[in-house]
Order: sequence, then structure tokens, then C-alpha cells
Amino acid sequence: MPELLCRTERVEHARNFKTEVRGLMDVDHLIERACIHRNMAHSHIHTILLTLFSELSSRFPRERFDLALFKNAVFSVSDRDSRAPRLHHKLQSYSGTDFFDVNQTWIVTYAQLDGLKQSHMALATLEDATNLGLEMEEARIVKHTKSAAEIARTFGTLLMNDSLRQSVNDAADDDQIRDLLTDSAKSLSQQMTIQINGVPITDDDDDKNYKTSSGFCPYYPFRGLIKDFQRRMANYKSDYLDGIKDRRSISKVISTAIFLIFTILPTSIAYGMLNENNTSGAINVQKVILGQWIGSLFFGFFGGQQLLILSTTAPLSIYIAVIYQVAQTNGWDFFQMYASVGVYAMGILILSSVFQLASLMKFTTRSTEEIFSVFIALALVIKVIMAIVHVYTHGYLGCINNVAGDLCDPAEPLLFIFLLFGTTWLSMTIISFRSSPYLSRWKRDLVSDYALPIAVLVFAFISFFGFSDVKKEQFQIFPRETDAFFVSFFYLPAEAQLPAIGLAIPLAILFFMDQLLVTNTVDNKENKLKKGSAHHWDIFVVAILNIGLSIFGLPWMHGALPSAFLHLKALSDVEDRLHNGYIQTVIVHVRETRLATLIAHTIMIPIYFFLVPYITVFIPTSIFNGVFLFMAFSSLTGNEFWERILLIFTEQRAYPPTHYIRRVPQRIVHQFTIIEFIQLAILVAIGFAQYHYVEMVFPIVIAAFIPFRHFILPLFIRKQYLEAIDGMH
Repeated sequence: MPELLCRTERVEHARNFKTEVRGLMDVDHLIERACIHRNMAHSHIHTILLTLFSELSSRFPRERFDLALFKNAVFSVSDRDSRAPRLHHKLQSYSGTDFFDVNQTWIVTYAQLDGLKQSHMALATLEDATNLGLEMEEARIVKHTKSAAEIARTFGTLLMNDSLRQSVNDAADDDQIRDLLTDSAKSLSQQMTIQINGVPITDDDDDKNYKTSSGFCPYYPFRGLIKDFQRRMANYKSDYLDGIKDRRSISKVISTAIFLIFTILPTSIAYGMLNENNTSGAINVQKVILGQWIGSLFFGFFGGQQLLILSTTAPLSIYIAVIYQVAQTNGWDFFQMYASVGVYAMGILILSSVFQLASLMKFTTRSTEEIFSVFIALALVIKVIMAIVHVYTHGYLGCINNVAGDLCDPAEPLLFIFLLFGTTWLSMTIISFRSSPYLSRWKRDLVSDYALPIAVLVFAFISFFGFSDVKKEQFQIFPRETDAFFVSFFYLPAEAQLPAIGLAIPLAILFFMDQLLVTNTVDNKENKLKKGSAHHWDIFVVAILNIGLSIFGLPWMHGALPSAFLHLKALSDVEDRLHNGYIQTVIVHVRETRLATLIAHTIMIPIYFFLVPYITVFIPTSIFNGVFLFMAFSSLTGNEFWERILLIFTEQRAYPPTHYIRRVPQRIVHQFTIIEFIQLAILVAIGFAQYHYVEMVFPIVIAAFIPFRHFILPLFIRKQYLEAIDGMH
């Protein structure tokens, strides 16, 4: 006969280990004699808890462990608990903003048993993510405690730290788990704040800052640079040690370095070919590769945010083309003009870092960053489409017009499309292997880490050995002595100085906006980074770097999407979790290390000197375009703007229960998305305009989106709705 189920829930505040001494006492008293069962193979909550109970009974024979009392205390449906177990008490992490956003990767249950002389704790890590029943899906860590809610609250607070939980899962033995929990508790007891789902919860009594007694922050030039430098120097040693502190970290660093080579090298080659066409070979593939490893090694050692990847970009290629046209039209030396514009622009950028103009970026909201991210992804897709059209035009158009020879080779465009989409499909398939049920978890992670290199090499072999007689597009090789040389920019004629300054101002704005938008994307709180940002310092380092690149005739570079975001993801440990109404891959821990980018660009040195002529033969440009498509698709993961675009074509009853769907009328959500789409269309129209002079206003348009969001948009959409959909972070 059906029965009634009575449930009561309440919010339990996380323990503040700094002000509540009981937390550290609980850990000290219970961890050393805790029963720990690693990688338990059971998948039923009833079996898991009874196994832990049995191990506690065996370990402490003098205690009176009564199984019947235990079942009555732990399970609310005691007579049928083996079939449909339900727990009297459970503790889980809850975001407080989304009803559905409960962290389901761990659970704490507790009970008060009569007859026990002291408190006991048992902990189990599960071998695989396991569905434990209603509201306990995909749990990996289960903890059972005695002494009711307070001890459960202590250890529940510890498990809120995703990084700690990941370390517990990967622990090699029980002693390492004990050390991890003890060290984490001691660390929390010494900190000003605790982290809950990656969000800092501050103790109001200890809220200290740099304000003076009058309540205002002292301002002076270089203040931001000095603060950034001090913050980064405190973590500089760990920037290297974090990449080698355990076997998993070493494996991640190696796989990430290889991943970066297979993403950055194709990007460099593609932009090299674009610049070669725009400048008649003055800036070419070899120059881009040379500048790439020089600039990235420089920033890798001296930059602030070590997860940033520097690269030349499409907007920078546009500026180089404009400078080339101006120089050719007026009879000025291109490299002298190029170097002068670069030096002037970087001077402006240095002043912006000295006077803390990067602080203005605090007014950017999620929408501005996500529009820019979608634009970059769309730009990659457009480049792929243009490449397909180019190959089709040169390889198949002659067949239609009955022209023999090189203009009639239908195999070339067909092979191009096969290699392009094949590379994209295989890389996406392998990277999704992480969520499959095959092999063990660490083997799935290992295979997924090498998804892109595997796909590139597989289709490179297919192309080279299977279709060796089919013509393939290759890039041109230039004499190496022209790759880099000192440019006497001070000989630029006087009448060219004013145009150079005029070109430098929008270029400085482009560097400023792109660099900080990429940095904000990486520093997003959802990525759970711990070492802090260095906006002012990074701008300063990028400016110094590009002065050197300018006077040696090498292409400019700054932080680039999606490479930087993909670098962050490659160094992350992730979990599949119910988040914002979707099963999403959520970052739980990031290894904030410089080693991956340093290793990758160090390997690019011998590639530049010895392998460039062979790359153009072995890996055709079609595979590079497949990499671009993979990068575009991967960068859209977690982008709320892209998700809202898909909502427009989604049946209403299938909408996910995200926080803004429940707080904002559907009409307003779609209205905001359409406005974002119009902004994106403006960026595309300007970024891909036929005239390069129109493309020069690209950074100014991006900057204009910020005041538009704060002053114009609230006239059409209520402020509370805007905050729900597009709050600052």
C-alpha cells in the first residue's frame, strides 16, 4: 500500500573555520581514526553505508555498534531499505541561487546512535560516478558521521572545496586523504575567507582592504602595476611547482603542451598565410611562427596570468594590411611605418597600465565578453567557409567551364572537405570519450586529453599515404634571413609621423579591449582560479613585448580566444554535473602553471628551424581548417549567449530551469538575446567589411558596447531583469 513521505529541509551555513574552533577540533579528533574506503565498487547507497558500518564495527570491537539501531537512524524507510533506500539526514552543497544547482558529486549523512562512547567517521570514494537515487545522483564521495549535524557540517564544509574533493578522489592511499583533509581544515582556519563552489564567503568582521581612514583607496600612478607584481610574485614559485606536484599534474601538463602545439601552430600558419596575401609576403608564415614562440616564451616567464595564450589575430592582420596599403600609397617604407605605429601604440598602452585604465573593465558584463567569444568562434567558421569556397573555385570551377589543367581537379576540393570535417569529427568524438562508460576514468581522461593531436595525426597520415597523388594547398617558404631584422623606424619621414600616430590610437584601443576581454574570460569566477589576476601588469608586459616585435618586423600579438580558454580547460579537472538545468561539464580544479605554455613554445623552436618545410608537405591546410572548426565548437561550451540563441528554436516545455528562465519573462529573455545578436551582427559587418578602413573601427565598437549596456539598454529592459540575465562578475 502506498505511504506518505514527510520531508523537511533547511539551509545550514557552512562552517567558518577561522571563527569556529570546533571545525578544526572535529578534524583533529576524527581524521586519524577514521575508516576510509577508497575506490569502492558498490553502486547502491544501502550497500555502501552498510559496508562502512561493518568496517567501523570491525575496527572498533569495544564499541556497541547495533545494526538495527543504525538502520533506523540512517534510513527513513527501514523495512525496505535494501530496495528503495531513503536517508533521514543528508548534507549537500547548494548554490543558493538556483533551486536545481545542488552539487551531486558528494553527500554527507549522519546519525546519533545510543551506546557509543565516542564519535566515529567513515569515508568512501567511489570508483565511478554513480546514481545513488533521488537527489543523490552521480555521487563520488560519501561520508558517514556520528554526533549529529555539527560534525557533518564540519566535513560538509571541507567537501565544498572542489579542488580538495578532486584530490581526495585521486589520492594514492588513506594517509594522503587524512593529510589532505587536515591540511585543508588548517588552511581554512588561517584564511580570511572560505570558498563555497568557488565563490568566496567573507567574514564581515575581518573585511580588511586598502582603504584609508577616510574610506577611499589611495590612488597614485603605478599603483596597479605594483599591486599586480606583488600578487604574482607571491605565487611565482608555485606557478612552476603546481605543474609537477603529482603524477596527474605532470600528465596534464604534457598533454596540454602537445594540445597547444596542435592548436597554436595551425593558427600561426593560417594567420601567416593571411598576412602574406595582405602584404605581398612582407609578413609571412615563418615570421608569425618566429614571433609566436619568442613572444609566448617572453610572456610565459614574465606575464601575470599564466593561462593566457598570446597570438596574432584577425583584427591585427587587418591593421597590418591597412598599414601596408598606407605605406605603398605614399611611397613610405612598410617596415618603418609598421614599427613606428607599433611603438606609438605600445607607448599609449604603457600609459594605460601606469594610470590603471584597466580598472574600467570592471564595468564589463558577461554579455560583452560572450558576444566577443561568439564573434571569435564565428570568425573561425567564416574562415573555414572561405577556405572551402577558395578551394572549390580553384579546383572545380574549371571543370564546369571545360578548362583542363590545374583549374579542373575535382579530387582536390573533395579531399579538402573530407580532411576538414574528418579532423573536426574525430577530435570532437574523442574528446567526448570522457563521458563514455568504457575503460576506467583515468584512461578516458588520458585519451580525451590527446583528442586533437590524435585527430590531426590520423588524418595527416590518411592524406599523406592514402592520397599522395592528389593536389593539396600548401603555404610558401621564404628565405630565412628575411624573417627578422632590425628596423630603422627613426628614419621614417616627418610627414609620415602624424599618420603613424593616427593609426596607433585605434590600434592601442584594439590591444586594450582584446587583451582585457580575453583576461576577463579566463578570470571568470566559474573557472575557480585561486592566484588572482594581473590586468595592469599583463598590459605592461604585452606592450613591452610588442615594442620588440615591432622594431624587428615581427607580427604583433596579444591574448587570444579561443586558445586561452582551451588552454585553461586542458589544464582542468572536470565533472559532469547538473548545472543550470543541464548536465554540463563543470570545472572543479585548474592547475595554474606556466609549464605547459613554456614547454609547448620551447618545442616550437626546433619546429621553426627544422620542420616548417616538412609541415607544409605532411599536413595540408585542410586539416588546419578542421582544427579551427574544432576550436570554434569547443569555445561555445558554457556560453550563455549561444545557449539563449538555441532557446529561440527550442520548444518551451523543454527549456532548462536556469536562474534567469525562472526570474525573467520569456519575452524579455528573447528580447535581450535579439539585442545581443544585433550587436554580434554589427561586429561581423565591421570585422569582415570589404574596406580595411572600415575594419579599423572594430575596437571602438566593442568599447561602445559597455556604455550601451549600462545607459541605453536599461531604457528598454528593467534593471532587475538585466541583473538576472547579465550581471557583472
